Amino acid sequence: MESKVPNMPDISEIDDQEKPLEFADYLRILYRGRWIIAISFITVLAATLIYTFKTPPTYEATTTLLIETNNSVEQSLFNLTSFGSQANMLTNQMEILKSRNIAERVVHFLEQSDVRDSISFFHPLDDGTELTFNDRVEIIQESMDVEPKRDTDILTLKYQAGSPFEAAFIANAIANQFAKQNAETNRLEVTEMRKFIEGRLRIKAKELKESEERLRNFQQKEKIASLDAETTQLVQQLSQTESMLEEAKIELHAKKQLLDNANKLLDERKKALGSNLTETSTPYIQALQQELADVEAKKVIYLSAIKASAQPGQTIYFDDQLKQYDEKIKALRAQLNKEAQKLVASGMVSDPLKISEDLVAKTITLSGEVEAAKAKIKALQDVLARYNQRMTQLPDKVLQLARLQRRKQVDEQTYIMLTQKLEEAKIQESAQARNVRIIDKAIKPLKPVKPNKKMNIMLGILLGLGLGIGITFMLEYLDRSVRKPEDVERIGLNVLATIPKIEIEKLAKAKQKLNNGHRVEARLITHIDPKSPVSEAYRTLRTNLQFSKVEKDLRTILVTSAGPKEGKSTTAANLAIAMAQAGNSVVLIDADLRRPLIHSVFGMDKDQGLTNYLAGSLEFDDLAQDTFIDNLKVITSGVLPPNPSELLATQKMKDLLKKLEEKFDIVIIDSPPVIAVTDATILSTIVDGTLLVVYAGQTEREAIKRATMMLSSVAARLLGTVLNGFDIQGIYGSYYYYYYHHYYGMADKKKRRRFF
Repeated sequence: MESKVPNMPDISEIDDQEKPLEFADYLRILYRGRWIIAISFITVLAATLIYTFKTPPTYEATTTLLIETNNSVEQSLFNLTSFGSQANMLTNQMEILKSRNIAERVVHFLEQSDVRDSISFFHPLDDGTELTFNDRVEIIQESMDVEPKRDTDILTLKYQAGSPFEAAFIANAIANQFAKQNAETNRLEVTEMRKFIEGRLRIKAKELKESEERLRNFQQKEKIASLDAETTQLVQQLSQTESMLEEAKIELHAKKQLLDNANKLLDERKKALGSNLTETSTPYIQALQQELADVEAKKVIYLSAIKASAQPGQTIYFDDQLKQYDEKIKALRAQLNKEAQKLVASGMVSDPLKISEDLVAKTITLSGEVEAAKAKIKALQDVLARYNQRMTQLPDKVLQLARLQRRKQVDEQTYIMLTQKLEEAKIQESAQARNVRIIDKAIKPLKPVKPNKKMNIMLGILLGLGLGIGITFMLEYLDRSVRKPEDVERIGLNVLATIPKIEIEKLAKAKQKLNNGHRVEARLITHIDPKSPVSEAYRTLRTNLQFSKVEKDLRTILVTSAGPKEGKSTTAANLAIAMAQAGNSVVLIDADLRRPLIHSVFGMDKDQGLTNYLAGSLEFDDLAQDTFIDNLKVITSGVLPPNPSELLATQKMKDLLKKLEEKFDIVIIDSPPVIAVTDATILSTIVDGTLLVVYAGQTEREAIKRATMMLSSVAARLLGTVLNGFDIQGIYGSYYYYYYHHYYGMADKKKRRRFF
């Protein structure tokens, strides 16, 4: 039966012919990399176990804090607006809780506590050095974590330490110091306001007493008991207006003090913001501030007119117009606060500290409040000037009495107003102190949070397997060599036979046969162990070659490879033996005139061989040497020449092949690698077919493509490839190895052993 040999593949299309990997290929890759995966798994898991069981335990204690708003105080002092949203306040409190200020307070507290010796960072280090104050502060900051509970006003404080007691004690210390600092900060503004009101109240009480005394003395001296009704009403209007003016001045003073305090805090927290942030504004905010001042002035003028038209002792009711003014003022203040918050959120105000955002918004809003207070004072001063002009028309004694009564009423009304404001300040001061409340104190944790043994072991297992698999696939991706027949077929070449690895060590123990007193190498496995799977593979190659006939018999075969040490000489020798065992007369020529090997394989001398014949110093009848294999003769390389390529390209070499074809059935030629030298390319043009040997796991795909291209360039006939050194167990697993090895090599054994 004759079959056509596949045509040489088009080198330009080889890359396009490569097929994608299938699922079975991935399994084979994993099987080949099983030792890498196992070593990676054991190494990573061992390192994880050492780290897990040698790392000192870390305990975590948790406490919860409630951040309350001051909604119980509905009316703030002098209509002061609340600043910032609750979300911003929680964020600010988180930053304050994690700040260096709180950590320093905690360290100071711990230094004075009775449990100082139980805290680890107060102990000397292994080298005997003591931690500094700053080191202890940094430890506290790094060991704590603060998180908000979703949809609540509660903060969760966690602290980690080397012992349960230390974790719980320091967590509670941080919470307590934060609550104290929060109370002190919240009280600061209201406390200063209360002190200011108390001071003004003492002064006003003294002024009231003095004004009452002057009025009584004047009445006794001038014998004037009272004023007429018209003058009394005028005096009342004056006193009410002046009292309102006094209240407005106190309000202006209070708001200026709040603005100064806010600027001072900003100066402390961020020098880069400057001392005057009231100028940080936008045209819209400035318009809101001006509108607020105008409405405040209009309200004061309207209110003074109502009071002027009222009868003495008549109760003044707030009509719709006054309500509209109040609603307008309230809306403008809310809008001004909102725009200030937008200004901060937009980033127009450069402030890296989160806790300063509300202060920036507060300064902007307070600046509008100050301007409104100034407008109110100016409006009241204008009204008061008109009343004073009317007072100048009274007789001297009546005018003097009216002024004394007005002074007494103003002092009296202002005293009453300050008394009310003082009570409000005391109430608000008390409420501000309860802004932070500790819900749950930290208790000693029962189990450490670090190291998490179960999680670490699980991560070690996953990481070890993942790393091993990753390395395996990376090496597979970087490995450009062919490992199995499918790899060669993807390049576009047919595989005539796959030769398993020859277990030289095992064969060396067997009795080696001699050839004319020379020891024969164990690689001649088809002769030493003819029933082995390797021998059967060479017989398969022989069979495939016998059926690879086109126009004439396949008489001369060139065996070559892409690179050195790929087993071409071993393949040529065993193929020659297999051909001879089939009854063919075979001659094996060692045409590798650079590194000959055939003579050592068969235990011969190479001094008389091919080069001697081509040089004319050896006759044809003396060229081929007998071997210990029936029907097989060997032509050694002979003396190594300086010009191997020129010798092989001579007409005498072509004539030699024709003579050998007439004398032998099969002529097999062992040549140098194709890529290394041109010898194989030259010989491929004068033989019936060329056999390319590739070594599994060593020969790269690019080398095979290059060798194929070089043979194709001289119109050589490539019969196919031989995949040498094929590790069937490593590629396909022990299941395939068992059936392959058992069928061919162990059929004569009664007791069969499986390799799983």
